[in-house]
Amino acid sequence: MKSALRDLPAYRPGKQDVRKFLSIMLPALVELVISQVFGMVDTMMLGNVPDSAPMIAAVGIATNPINLIVCVMTAFCIGTTAAIAWYTGAGEPDNARCAARQSLVIMTAAGLVLTAIAILFARPMMRFAGAKPETLDFAVSYYRLIAAGFFFQAITISVTASLRGIGVTRVPMLYNLASASVNVLFNYILIYGKLGFPAMGISGAALATTLSKIVAFLSAVSIFFFGRQAISYRRGDSFRPKSVILKRIFRVGITAGCEQLLLQSGAVLTTKVVATVPTVDFAANQIAGSIEGLAWQPGQACNAASTTCMGQALGEGRADKAHGVTMMIWCTSLCFGAVIAAVFLLFGEHITALYTPDSDIARNAARILAITASGLPGVCTHLPIAGALRGAGDTKTPLIASFCSLWIFRLVLSYLLIQVLGYGVAAARVAIAADQTVRGSINLIRYFCGGWVKRANTSKIKEH
Repeated sequence: MKSALRDLPAYRPGKQDVRKFLSIMLPALVELVISQVFGMVDTMMLGNVPDSAPMIAAVGIATNPINLIVCVMTAFCIGTTAAIAWYTGAGEPDNARCAARQSLVIMTAAGLVLTAIAILFARPMMRFAGAKPETLDFAVSYYRLIAAGFFFQAITISVTASLRGIGVTRVPMLYNLASASVNVLFNYILIYGKLGFPAMGISGAALATTLSKIVAFLSAVSIFFFGRQAISYRRGDSFRPKSVILKRIFRVGITAGCEQLLLQSGAVLTTKVVATVPTVDFAANQIAGSIEGLAWQPGQACNAASTTCMGQALGEGRADKAHGVTMMIWCTSLCFGAVIAAVFLLFGEHITALYTPDSDIARNAARILAITASGLPGVCTHLPIAGALRGAGDTKTPLIASFCSLWIFRLVLSYLLIQVLGYGVAAARVAIAADQTVRGSINLIRYFCGGWVKRANTSKIKEH
């Protein structure tokens, strides 16, 4: 079957395209990296509390259910970014602003419901996630305090997605940087009991995180209602639902949300499998996972850029431009991945030693990082390519790729390697690397088949 990409005229990204890409990607990258680094500091601080292994393990248990909720909310808002990017490229600013308002209403309701459910069912959730008797109370305390911030985080995610749709990423970078700074400051105060506060340990880490989410929420709401951005509220704007705009948001948002639901629920089950290993080995896995999160951030930033650039280019009716810019973004993502893989291989043990004085745990975590490096080409492919497909309206392919790779390779392979063959915690990283490689391959093959070109053109005809 002939690919529609062959019929596109060659397009070489110019200086304006590079500037637009960098203006979206770099602030998003700084925001994501800083947030991840400050999250790593959380684990480092807990690692220096006496008898910290159960607390680090408890954070690892709670992290996947937390990510399940946050990632589904974030993924749903990819629909907001794609819709606003399309309307911006098509020169329809009123519809772009309306999409931002519709998203805010949806996420406000979702945040309230998810916060209530998470707090009420914290203990059974932590038991299901694999918490052992020595980690259960720590995990429940941590999860409930984090869940109290889901409402605030949902609204912040909505505003951030709207800003990214118009290509503004510097503003979210600034308020998320302020939020992360508050997190680290209150971590120090509340974990160790400084400035007259009691030493709260893991509860202090969770409370500091929730306080930081409130700071980001206040900043985002101020920008939306009182700012001068293209998506900011203007007097007289209505929050009444508009079916055409909601369909465009939901078409991308629901499938992206379902993809993350599959991914994160699979991650929860994988953690449940891994949690059967000794607590100190699971703590090493959690340390490696904390560091691994840093490797995803360039791909996530390129994902945001590819969704926005693809949506805006197709809004202009320029599929050739969309393809050329997407290839530039993919190559950039791969270069970042190569650098990070080299750092993991060369300096892994030095990095893991920052988390714990226990040399055995640090050495085990460094071995896990070395295995993680093998999966980075897949990570740095599937994130920007999936973002481009979503920006073009193809939301099924990333969903199918995630389902096949995670549930077949990550979950089943983890179970076989750990539970059946008894290879230990590092085997889970082999399964994760396989998952990422398969997912990247499926998305890439689908992209080069070129079906998104025809789909995008059909969508534009139907819209008008």
